[in-house]
Amino acid sequence: MTLAVAAYLAFCLCTCQTVFWSDEQPPRTVSSAERSAAVQRIGRPGELVGRWRAVLQVRRGSGSGAAVEAVTGSWQFSDSSTALVLSFKPGSRLQQIRFTAAAKSATGLGVVLQEGGQEFSLVAVQPANAAVAVAERADWIFETADDAEKCRRLTVRRLSEIRWTVLLEERVAGGAEWRRMFEVGMTRDGERLAAAGVVGHPCVVTGGRGTIAVQHDGKTWYVCCEGCRQVFEEDPAGILKSYHARLEQEKQRERGEDGR
Repeated sequence: MTLAVAAYLAFCLCTCQTVFWSDEQPPRTVSSAERSAAVQRIGRPGELVGRWRAVLQVRRGSGSGAAVEAVTGSWQFSDSSTALVLSFKPGSRLQQIRFTAAAKSATGLGVVLQEGGQEFSLVAVQPANAAVAVAERADWIFETADDAEKCRRLTVRRLSEIRWTVLLEERVAGGAEWRRMFEVGMTRDGERLAAAGVVGHPCVVTGGRGTIAVQHDGKTWYVCCEGCRQVFEEDPAGILKSYHARLEQEKQRERGEDGR
């Protein structure tokens, strides 16, 4: 083998290695601050994390076509987005509602709806940012694009801490009138309509209602769902550091408000 050929082969080997290594870049990790910001943009619907007893009604006040559903809400975190997922079992008409917020953007709040074996993408029209609605009773409305082949409108309504409803409507493309398809009334599992339950322990990941115990350094903490449990177990020290930082910020804000 001549020196020139050997040099050429060495060059090709180095080039291939460089390309290979560049393809093996570690995935970007979403920071606690980015995750918290996305949770804040989704806003009060984050209360839907947990288990719910639900009744689906085609016509209000009628048992015709009605179905009993079990609904589970949980957080799902990825490198690109934060999602609040509602899963319906057995999913007679509605299988899943996925509220999404981009990890690094103040816009782009939307919903992916699985209904009747089909998937629909909707965007928020009222309010554009779900965190804006802070009243005890509030509505969040999401719609498909006007030129969609099948148009859907989803209205999520908070009646109280333990009572929510979901209304799905349809419209013929290009039409003006929305027609009711069905409504789902949800009551938090284990609660009675007569009184709201005690909030209990906070979730150290999102600040919601903590119902699942996790352990770190011999101490017990709480998270609100399996998604938050996974995030906690991946970096418990980092999660707790962010949690204590949030508590300190809240205390400082309260001191500032009291001093006015």
